[in-house]
Amino acid sequence: MPAAAATDQDGVPVLTDREQAVDYWQYGGTGIKEAAEQALLGGSDDIKKFLGDAPAIQNVDDEVDVSRIFNAGGPAVRDAAKAALAGTPEQLHAFLKDGWKAPLEQDQEVDVSRIVNYGGPSVQEAGKKALNGTAADRARFLDRGQYDAREIDNEVEVSKIINAGGPNVRAAGKLALKGSADDIVEFLEVGQFTARDRDEEHATIAELTDQAEKAGKQAQKETEAAQAQSKKAIAAAGQARKAADKAATETEAAKNDSKKAAVKAKQAADAARQAASAAQSAISAANAANRSARIAALAAAQTASAAAQAADAAEDAYNAAIAAGKDKNQAADAAAKAKAAHKAADLARRSAVAADQAGKASLAAKAAVKASRSAGANANAAADAADRANTAAEAAGVHSGEAAAAAAETRRHAAEANRAADAAEALADKSATAANQARDYANSAADHADKAADAADAAAKFAGTAAEAAKLATQHAAAAKQAADTATHAATTAHQVFDVARQTEAEELTTRTNAAIEVAKTEKATYDESVSQAAGVAVKAHDLDATEATLGAEAAKSDADQAVLAAKGRQLALEAMKTRGPWVSQAAADVLGGTDQDVITFLRTGWNAAVQDETRDAVSELSTTSPYESVRTAAAKALEGDAKTVNDFYTTGQYTSGTTDMEVEVSKIVNAGGTSVQEAGKAALADGSGKALAAFLAHGQYVARSTDEEAQASKLVNDGGPEVKAAAKIALAGPVNELHDFIAVGQYMADRKDQLAATHVARVTGLVAQADAAAATARKNSFLAAKAAYEANGAAADATAAAEDAKESADEAKGYAADADKSANQAQASADKAAKSATTARNAADAADRDAAAATESAAQAAWSATYARNSAASANASAAQAKQDALDAGKSADQANSDAKAAWKKTYELRKQEEAAARKAAEEARKKQAATDNKPRCIPNNNVAGVDWNLVRCVNKGGTIEAPEYDPRLVALVWAVTGTDLAVECYKDPSATKCGEALAMVIPGAGEIKGLKALKDVEKIAESTRLGRIGHLSEVVLKEGKPLGYEDSPGVRIITPDELKGVADSIRSKLGPPDQVTQVPGKGSVEVWKMEGGNVNYRNFSSSGGAGDTTIDFTKDLAKEFGFKRYHAK
Repeated sequence: MPAAAATDQDGVPVLTDREQAVDYWQYGGTGIKEAAEQALLGGSDDIKKFLGDAPAIQNVDDEVDVSRIFNAGGPAVRDAAKAALAGTPEQLHAFLKDGWKAPLEQDQEVDVSRIVNYGGPSVQEAGKKALNGTAADRARFLDRGQYDAREIDNEVEVSKIINAGGPNVRAAGKLALKGSADDIVEFLEVGQFTARDRDEEHATIAELTDQAEKAGKQAQKETEAAQAQSKKAIAAAGQARKAADKAATETEAAKNDSKKAAVKAKQAADAARQAASAAQSAISAANAANRSARIAALAAAQTASAAAQAADAAEDAYNAAIAAGKDKNQAADAAAKAKAAHKAADLARRSAVAADQAGKASLAAKAAVKASRSAGANANAAADAADRANTAAEAAGVHSGEAAAAAAETRRHAAEANRAADAAEALADKSATAANQARDYANSAADHADKAADAADAAAKFAGTAAEAAKLATQHAAAAKQAADTATHAATTAHQVFDVARQTEAEELTTRTNAAIEVAKTEKATYDESVSQAAGVAVKAHDLDATEATLGAEAAKSDADQAVLAAKGRQLALEAMKTRGPWVSQAAADVLGGTDQDVITFLRTGWNAAVQDETRDAVSELSTTSPYESVRTAAAKALEGDAKTVNDFYTTGQYTSGTTDMEVEVSKIVNAGGTSVQEAGKAALADGSGKALAAFLAHGQYVARSTDEEAQASKLVNDGGPEVKAAAKIALAGPVNELHDFIAVGQYMADRKDQLAATHVARVTGLVAQADAAAATARKNSFLAAKAAYEANGAAADATAAAEDAKESADEAKGYAADADKSANQAQASADKAAKSATTARNAADAADRDAAAATESAAQAAWSATYARNSAASANASAAQAKQDALDAGKSADQANSDAKAAWKKTYELRKQEEAAARKAAEEARKKQAATDNKPRCIPNNNVAGVDWNLVRCVNKGGTIEAPEYDPRLVALVWAVTGTDLAVECYKDPSATKCGEALAMVIPGAGEIKGLKALKDVEKIAESTRLGRIGHLSEVVLKEGKPLGYEDSPGVRIITPDELKGVADSIRSKLGPPDQVTQVPGKGSVEVWKMEGGNVNYRNFSSSGGAGDTTIDFTKDLAKEFGFKRYHAK
């Protein structure tokens, strides 16, 4: 084993250059890891050059991190990130450490203000309180508070509707209040209207005006969303284009350096993908513009209907005026009709203002979409740069094709962004035109209503006394005719608006679907890439045993060329770090940072010892965590035997001992499964072997399920409604977990959308029918006014004709009223179906949430186990190395030193095993505590190994850069062990097959969200995940208000109290989690080590001088520079 690390005068371990390079490889970012790998395969000069170049390489990684924050941030964050990218490395450093915080707070303040502006009373109150509070208050309001307040507002709104409504409205409202928050929203958006129709009450002009005003405000809100997405797209695409151009130029300059060209081409590909993400923001802008246009069209329809009713009110007033001119007993009625006409005029003008606002909002959204077109152009330019980089890389001998693939992907997104922009602009124009027409007719109807009201008022005042009653009747009849014409024009506009609204809704669905399909294709490509990588891990890991056997045989020869052999051994160790489990990979890391002799020793004996340790640890875990009692018992028994017994159990015994239990589980799955699942399960049961059953549980059932789900989704593409068809297409274009999500939950949600859309169409159809009815009634009243005028002038024949026309119009009005009732019935039927779909979707989602909770916990346990095993390996090896070095320092023989090392290794391992149960329980409790504060479930894909079902529905949000998922080599090995290496080879070559996608789904441990299926969209989380962000995060507990604790005792050493030091240590554990390594020092205590890129935190719980309570926390390298000191010393 490698010697223990040397220490400085303070007892802090000093890493060799090669050990530092290993740390960079293990904990560094993409660029630094790639460069470290190249250096580790070279000689000492390569290592020194790498360490000298490391700051510059880290700076490039930092630029990538800032770009990620730029893409996720609001205006203030983007401005600050842009300035950091254009500045010095120090400015970049400052931004990543904590410079993003102040601009994020500015953006959050703006977000809160916007929510307050559009919110109800409770939202406004909570938002204003947050605005007057701290940054944390505003973050809490955005994260949760706004939703709680909105629920209160919704409940109040329902109560108001109940108090003013008819029997059905009251019953539906009370039922909603007894339900969930979703039920209340459903009542406000749909239920109240269908219930009102059952009460046979059509919308009054006051209600239409209120709805139009709300629609106008909503249209403005969507316009602001379009403007925000447009600005984001423009900025992000411009930045991505610059980064892609820079990377392409650097790739071309590296034509004689294939390794550097490969790195730069990858950077160009990453930049192109960022441009694709920017194009998606442009598509979001188009979607928001479509929503604004659709809402503007709805406001126009409501305004047109209000205009028709206002014109009808004018007709009533004119007829009352004519009647009062002839009969003084009609004076009171004329006065009442005048008052009603004035009120209708006021409401019509308010509705006109709302329509005007909605029309302007639609045009403003159009302008935002037009501005975002530059994002598509810059995305295409970034794609061109990626193609340049790919060409240059190929010229340098690099043939990955990643940059070319990224370029093609970016062009697809840009093309859809441009198409969506074209459609959104055209529909915004149509919607604005319709809104303006409705506005004009509403204002005209209001004028007629006021004039009619004035006439009615005058008639009421001089009822039965007008000397020229006949003449006035004729004038009133003519005015009534004009009002009726206005009502007819308004009704015609309502029909035109309805057509625009339908076009807008169809385009919105098309844009959403096309954009989602492009994202799904990208996810599928990323997923396929990860399938190939995971399969490659299995193939390479399998081949490593043969490689090591060859190298081990060479190392056993006395005349072997040790320098050549050590170089080959380092290549082996590096591949082992990538593909093998924690014990082998840790042993490989140790020798990779050691001398040539350490590598030779590893080849001779270390590899086999690490493999045995790996196997024993895995069997030990099965003895406590297997879901089957039979396997747990057999595993515990196997651990009592020798290495061969343990190995035999791991390779075959775990399957044979669990055969009966697995048969029961397979039978359950067969009984509940579809056609393909049943066939595959029955085949496994017929085979009867443990491995066949395990293969079905771990892989076969999911492949079969996906086959069944593909057939279901394909059928829904043909048979479903518009939303279901769209969702099915998206699911079929994406990876297998997307498909399962759709079948399990998504199809029901999509069906609910279809039913709600049908409800909406029926409602608007009814609204248009109401406008037609109002116009027909206005025409009837106009003819009645004409009849009265003719009668007053003695034209009996004309009066008779006018009466017939009035009857015809009245019949038309009845027909339109019947159409409105029919639409109401259709709306109710669709609403009932939507409610049923909502219940089904909610039940499916609840089941998925339960699966998600169980799966996330199982996966978290698996990830925790892998981390604990890795840290145990590091701790045991470090303790052994320390014990050996102490023995040698004490003058003991090499054999005695090796004996002490073995004893220390065993003691540390056993201690770790003794502590494991308590540590596992503490981690579980911590996850429960965290889950209680999380607003959304954390997500992983289905993951099943040896009967542990980790299946769940994907629940992460789309958006951001999509990265390849990570996987646990131990799970990789186990899964391919039961499915066969032939499948691994097949999937390595062709990863797109369903059976390969399901294999990957089982080897991603992901205790949190899957990186391959999402990217962090939260600025704070992205920032804190970066190298410098983690340092900034750590500084929050290491420093107090930016300053170190205690006082300086000697250069770089701060004296603090034992309680203070313990508090800092506990806070470090809370921030960073369990230590990466714990070295036991016999007779003294332990050293806990947390490793980060650029430095370690070392907590020593004993005194090197023997002083009581004389403990220390050391910060190395970059951490010491960042904090301004190197050690806390408790005294």
